Amino acid sequence: MASGSKFSFADMLNPLFVHPSDGPQSIIIPKLQGPADYKAWKRSMEIHLSSKRKLGFINGSVTRSTTDETEAAQWDTCNNLIISWIHNNISGTIKGPVLFINLASEVWKQLEHIFMMTNGSRKYKLSKDLFNLKQNDKSIADYYTAVSSLWEETESINVLPTITNVSA
Repeated sequence: MASGSKFSFADMLNPLFVHPSDGPQSIIIPKLQGPADYKAWKRSMEIHLSSKRKLGFINGSVTRSTTDETEAAQWDTCNNLIISWIHNNISGTIKGPVLFINLASEVWKQLEHIFMMTNGSRKYKLSKDLFNLKQNDKSIADYYTAVSSLWEETESINVLPTITNVSA
């Protein structure tokens, strides 16, 4: 980190960087209550974690150093901070199954396991929801929003794998 109280841009780009204003209460979103609000909660957390360059801790792309003790300690601090952000944004009944998990990525996976169906059954449910959706007494804007939301969720499931190696 830069000397004094100034941070360089490179410091702030490092996923191990913790800004002085980042604490257990620095991410506040509506608490996760159950399956009905899981998708919206998850998306809100992903946006917040991404804005703080911490998304790699929940998807496993930022790993703990096995050779540098200082980096390992920084990683531990970030990992615990992310766990506290998650704990502070879920209801008490949901916290129980993840309370003693020590890795943010494992907490994230456990919540995913608790609240998400497999893609196949999720696609089926979304298709069924789209088929059964009726405008009824909704305004056109409300109906369009509901349809768009289901379409976007369906599209998010249909992500094609990334090509990482092209052979000729």
